[in-house]
Amino acid sequence: MLKMNIFKWLLCIFAVWAALFYSSIASTVAIWERSETFTHCFIIFPICIYLIQQNWQRLNSQSIKANYWALLPILLTMALWLLGDLAQLLVIEQGATFLLLPLFIWLVLGNQVAKVLLFPMFFWMFSVPAGEFLIPALQDLTADITVYALQLTNIPVYREGLYIAVPNGLFEVAVACSGIRYLMASFTLGTLFAYLTYTSRKKQIIFVLFSLFLPLLANGIRAYGIVMIAHLSDMKYATGVDHLIYGWIWFAVVILVMFSIGNIWRDKMPKDKASETPASYDKLHTTLIAFVLIGMSSAGMYGYRANAIDTPLPAPLALDSIIQATGPNSDTSWLPVFQNPSNEFTGNIDGIDFYLAYYESNQQGQELINSVHQDYNEDVWSKVRFNRGSTFDHFEIINNRGQSRLLAYTYVTPWGIQPSSLKVKLTQAGQALLGQAQQGYYIAISIPVDTNHKQQQQFQNMAQRLLNEDLAKVFHDPS
Repeated sequence: MLKMNIFKWLLCIFAVWAALFYSSIASTVAIWERSETFTHCFIIFPICIYLIQQNWQRLNSQSIKANYWALLPILLTMALWLLGDLAQLLVIEQGATFLLLPLFIWLVLGNQVAKVLLFPMFFWMFSVPAGEFLIPALQDLTADITVYALQLTNIPVYREGLYIAVPNGLFEVAVACSGIRYLMASFTLGTLFAYLTYTSRKKQIIFVLFSLFLPLLANGIRAYGIVMIAHLSDMKYATGVDHLIYGWIWFAVVILVMFSIGNIWRDKMPKDKASETPASYDKLHTTLIAFVLIGMSSAGMYGYRANAIDTPLPAPLALDSIIQATGPNSDTSWLPVFQNPSNEFTGNIDGIDFYLAYYESNQQGQELINSVHQDYNEDVWSKVRFNRGSTFDHFEIINNRGQSRLLAYTYVTPWGIQPSSLKVKLTQAGQALLGQAQQGYYIAISIPVDTNHKQQQQFQNMAQRLLNEDLAKVFHDPS
């Protein structure tokens, strides 16, 4: 049976961690609840408890000796957490939060216990809801596999962006079809299966890589199957809810195949022998624990103070020169979708549509950079081509009627103009550290694509002038 001293320490460490980072943990659980991509995260904690229970006999014989060297990665991780908290970078904040629990265990219980719990502590990191940045690449990969498979079976196919057209139907590789859920669940289950099934490190690595490759291929085959069923049934089947049911049945089959293949090379697992050597306990210095708690509490208080800056500024007066004398948008279906801006403007300047969202501060639920924002209405349009620039990015979008538009966008803060959302987040973290309100805005311009090359050249000139020159004056114009 596990020594109660170790058991109590694990409970104590978990309780302290949960109390110190309650807000970050709550925001993580909220993502698990609202995103189907990360619902599997709910089972990570019970699995970790099971894995710890499986190692109780080994834990029973380990010496507990605090490892002071663990303070270094703890402090670095705390700095990372503070950066994520100030810049509202949830993936960094939450990743650092969940990494701190294994580090606390390492600090307090020492090397021997940490070595026994190495995999449970690693597996614990699957609780972090990260990976949605892969969705665009996965959509492209799914479309590539689908088109290639249709060509192999001599089905006439035409692809434009994420739209795939066959003789009697048009399909879009939507976010739900990207395979991100397959990938996340397969990677998680595959990693656990490799640990429980193999003793060879080489076999474990190979199977984990297999668990990443298989769902990517399987999702492409699933998408191809949906298109084929719809095509052969004259669009009667696999075009509604039934294709979602088919998808989950297919996923269950894929996981069964993955485990069946992996089980062929199963290793004989060694039996744990209960040790008769009692565990030894090193006296933990209260000054060490106090130092860590004070340091973390201070960082948390500073983060709260920095985030509590409530001196939002009005939109710069120079914005008036951008939005004055404008007409209505020629097409509103492309307009970006931004949540809770302080001010929002749309219009048309010399035949070019524009959209502007202004944020007077950076607070939870009212952020200039947020994963729920869309550079265009993704329910109507799909990205075709993308080009990155130093001060603005531009790309082409297309809808299911075959209409195309050019679109350019950038972010503007008092510290500069840049299209990179990550750089803007880091800029806002710097503003928070200096006690400045984290104001800024997003602007996008767009025109329809046609044979009028003069208009397209006008669009390029407008992007250069507006996004490079006029916007640079907004936060610095003395007017």
